[in-house]
Amino acid sequence: MKLGLAFALTVIATPCLADVAPGYDRMENTARKDRPLALSVWYPSESEATTAVGGNAVFTGSSASVNAPVPSGPLPLIVLSHGGLRSAEDSGAWLASSLAQAGLIVVEVSAPRPLSAAAAVHEIFERPRDISRAVDTVLDDPRWSGAIDTNRIFVVGYALGGTAALFVAGANLDANRYAQSCDEGGVGGPDCAWYAAQGVTPEEMRGRINAKPLHDARITSAVAVMPEYLSAIEVDATIRGPSMLTISLGQGGASDARIRNVAISDATAFDAFAICTEVGPAILMEEEGDAEICGASPEGRNLAHRGIANAITSFIQGGAAPTAAQ
Repeated sequence: MKLGLAFALTVIATPCLADVAPGYDRMENTARKDRPLALSVWYPSESEATTAVGGNAVFTGSSASVNAPVPSGPLPLIVLSHGGLRSAEDSGAWLASSLAQAGLIVVEVSAPRPLSAAAAVHEIFERPRDISRAVDTVLDDPRWSGAIDTNRIFVVGYALGGTAALFVAGANLDANRYAQSCDEGGVGGPDCAWYAAQGVTPEEMRGRINAKPLHDARITSAVAVMPEYLSAIEVDATIRGPSMLTISLGQGGASDARIRNVAISDATAFDAFAICTEVGPAILMEEEGDAEICGASPEGRNLAHRGIANAITSFIQGGAAPTAAQ
């Protein structure tokens, strides 16, 4: 999702130090020098908040307790891949915090933002590999490996991160449909105009599609919130694999019989972002952005956040995902 805004102007709100908050830690994976990964680890904690994470001039941050004691475990692990091509680091803090408070260890993955459309067109294949590298990093770290139940490793993603979540769970990309996704009448994507302006098209990736499997056998289940290129995704119905859920914000749903869907009908795609600051809408307007990103009200966005988090936790904890979430 295109958000070319002044997000470098980070504003860290001071949380109420009397509040209990999930634990927060940082890790990195530098195995690929061209694509270092920053990992934010959220986990259950009874410690007091010491800071806020993910806040900036537009969005509020989420309270966290930095370096709180690591839980004894073993607890389920969620790898979170939030946002589109140019989303800010820790943009999924609100969701990671909510899931950690539900008793889960959550690792949000942030890779360097692509600086051009030519680089960005590769992201659809890079994101799934980022997820697998994040799992490697956490399981190889002695501080965290003992706290994680390796039989319950989940992945949750939003937008292009949701697409990546489906890939590591075993879904495939139809080469023809993806190559034509930015054509008139194609499945489309939020960055097609950006690609066109720089003379790049998904067609250039046709020969590289499915060149290397993206499935990660360690993944138990996958949840994709508003995944991009959904109409170009397919699942082999003859293969038994991880369960998959898509969450629609508004109308719409999964196009494959192997993928379950829950719709939060009163929400919009923007409700996967954090609650805006008081000045957030004005900043968006000044930057020629869309003030609708902030939604109708903080209360409405908070309600949508609860619906998203509840749908995710219900699904990964083995309960039947509701047919609609409120």
